[in-house]
Amino acid sequence: MQTEQLSNEIRELNLSFLMLAQAMIRKDKAQALFRLGMSEAAAELLAQMSVQQLVRVASRNMMLCSMRFGDDVVWSLLTERHAAQAVDANADRLHASVLMASRAATATA
Repeated sequence: MQTEQLSNEIRELNLSFLMLAQAMIRKDKAQALFRLGMSEAAAELLAQMSVQQLVRVASRNMMLCSMRFGDDVVWSLLTERHAAQAVDANADRLHASVLMASRAATATA
């Protein structure tokens, strides 16, 4: 992938992320804070941004979103590589959600 193409892809990803995050914050702020793993102050700022401001911020040459976990256990639970039954899969997704919630709570504390 060429550098210019990679930069364009990053900008598109950034804009999509910012627009999604802004919509989530405006719809249900508490849930958005949890799902996005961001502070209330950052959410307030993002919620108030205009489309032009979102485009300007998105045009930076660095990714604004990132995966918040690198734990193999969480990835395994989310991808259901080892789940054989639907009940187990639901329990695995719940377990992954609990793990992520505890990490988000300790990160914001």
